Amino acid sequence: MLTVNTLGKFQIREADVVLDDDKIRSTRLSNLLVYLILHRTKTLTVDEIASALWQDEETNNPAGALKNLMYRLRNLMKQYFGEQEFIQTNRGSYRWNPKAEVSVDVEAFEQDYNEAKRHDITEEEAKNCLERAILRYKGDFMPKILEMHWAVTMNTYYHSIYLSCVKLLAECYIKSGDYEKMEQICNEALKYDNVDEELYYYLILARMEQNKLSLAMESYEKAVKILRDELGIRKPEKLQTIYEELLSMSKGEKAAKIEEVKENMTEENPEGVFLCGYPVFREIYRLEARKITRLGEAEHILLLTFESDKTTEGSLSQVEEFRIRNAMERLEDTLKASLRIGDVVSRYSDSQYVVLLPACNYENGRKVSERIINRFYRDNKKYAGLKIDVNLEEVTVAGYIVK
Repeated sequence: MLTVNTLGKFQIREADVVLDDDKIRSTRLSNLLVYLILHRTKTLTVDEIASALWQDEETNNPAGALKNLMYRLRNLMKQYFGEQEFIQTNRGSYRWNPKAEVSVDVEAFEQDYNEAKRHDITEEEAKNCLERAILRYKGDFMPKILEMHWAVTMNTYYHSIYLSCVKLLAECYIKSGDYEKMEQICNEALKYDNVDEELYYYLILARMEQNKLSLAMESYEKAVKILRDELGIRKPEKLQTIYEELLSMSKGEKAAKIEEVKENMTEENPEGVFLCGYPVFREIYRLEARKITRLGEAEHILLLTFESDKTTEGSLSQVEEFRIRNAMERLEDTLKASLRIGDVVSRYSDSQYVVLLPACNYENGRKVSERIINRFYRDNKKYAGLKIDVNLEEVTVAGYIVK
């Protein structure tokens, strides 16, 4: 039997023989192989498979291209797992050979989750199912092909199941008083999703119950900052409640000296552009706008927006949204490499970055924007089809404009 892992890293194993992305060396072959395995209970047409492999790409002869891929895949499987026929062909359709047995991690993962929700099992049995499920989760579904529409959908689905498992298990641990395990699973889950308020809630609660009050306060402060910077949530309701409990447990601390206050606020080894969440950026902008009325120095704000012509009825497809999301990460790297230590950058939306350029006139602002655009496309040629719209305006306050 073949053992198939798709979470975190794609891998097929039989005894000591392992086939993975590094050995396949083709994301399209990996895509085809896992698609056949996950849809092994049905016969797939050329159009169905081509849609999964090429999506919106223009393919003059999808049947011929697919036939070539199938030939390569059959040879690859024979090379690693012997002469058994893994893929069957019948009049322009394909299917995984039912006699070629496989065990797939996501199927076992989903089964454990569904078992845990049954009403005819004990709490202990449910807890065991949930513990097995979260151990199976190793990260994103098929990370090397996550730009494919069907893979994005599957990844979102399995990620949501994982978060549900963690939260259900946290409730089990609250009942059993096993706060150490609760802390461990929440810490691990936050590696995969660091903007989930409930995960922070359970983590802080677990640390409070173990009397780890300093760690609990650190977790609270980190959660508030991330939720504010990433999602614009200034007062997370669930965290505010537990924060009040945490304060009551931590009361009695001495008033700080100014040296301690400065040490707490000082940034270690500051270098490069200042990257922050939008609420923080907005406050910095307002402060800079006030300063220009006194100092008279020109400042400019730069808005960079990704635009795509691949829309359906005015909306981007899920795949194109994912592509822009990845491009935004690359643009962040470009901004870090292109801007000064005093410049300020924030993500404004899913497709926009906003940049504050202190002590910068319009001409220099245009040069900065050109440098950013040129560096981005030079380092990220695969995003050449995405346009970056540039808007540069002077910083203003209450009708006052620096000339």
